[in-house]
Amino acid sequence: MKKITILFLLVTALGYSQTTDQEYDALTKKSPFNKMYPKATAADAAAYFGAWNKIFTEGPIALKEARLVAISASVAMKCEYCITAQVHMAKVAGATDDEIKAAIFIAAEVARFSTLLYGNEFGMDNLKEVLGIQPN
Repeated sequence: MKKITILFLLVTALGYSQTTDQEYDALTKKSPFNKMYPKATAADAAAYFGAWNKIFTEGPIALKEARLVAISASVAMKCEYCITAQVHMAKVAGATDDEIKAAIFIAAEVARFSTLLYGNEFGMDNLKEVLGIQPN
């Protein structure tokens, strides 16, 4: 029974949708991003991509601010593709150049200070003390 359960979990986790050649061609024509996925997962990937993007329009953070967060994450990951896309979409959502620079600056400063803390072995106990967080 345990082997069957593990097999079921693996198959469902991999999104075993059996995309046909015709469906795959339609998906790749619909969006160039769909070309990045193997045929076996393309339909599931396209559905997921559409669903996760709703966080920008239906999520708890306003569109412009969500795009600014995405810029910071893109900078932290050093993804030139993501930066280009997110900066463009942030501008479309009304972000100013100064707001975009602030999002980039925040990512840079969090990384810089994290490096200082880590390299100096500052420790979580010291950080919690500075922040006034009670130990567990």
